[in-house]
Amino acid sequence: MKLLTTLVFFASLLNSTMVLAHEGHLHSASAEMQVSNAQVRVFLPGSDSSVAYFTLTNNSDYSATLTKASLDGLGRVEIHQHSHVDGMMKMEKVASVAVEAHSQVNFQPGGFHLMLFEPQETLKVGQELKLTLYFNDGNRIFTHANVVSLQAMSVEKAGKDEAHSHH
Repeated sequence: MKLLTTLVFFASLLNSTMVLAHEGHLHSASAEMQVSNAQVRVFLPGSDSSVAYFTLTNNSDYSATLTKASLDGLGRVEIHQHSHVDGMMKMEKVASVAVEAHSQVNFQPGGFHLMLFEPQETLKVGQELKLTLYFNDGNRIFTHANVVSLQAMSVEKAGKDEAHSHH
């Protein structure tokens, strides 16, 4: 009976460990880093690249550094940013994005964004893609991004600009 009790204990311990490992590497910290409004723009005809936007919120007491992103069905995803250099808008690939404690970073037109390349199949409006964000400490966040049309993305941006016109 003692052996059976020991086996049941270890089996339940193993099962709970597997559940934690399956949830990603953030475990209890997963609520501290959050992704919202993740969208992938459908590839335009004749284009070999597209873009993804989202908001990354850090509710923890520690800064976090995003170093990589991947989207199921895409061969390559790069972190980019727009910046003003000598009066001109310039887009460049960046190695990482710092998200300070108790702050958020918006991946949006004119700022940070994900550049998407090498689709393995044609993306369709309404489709959901698994988005994985990787951080320099080994943590990952898994979420889904909705594939939207250029028109839908433009309408949403216009609505946000109007909502924030009082600034």
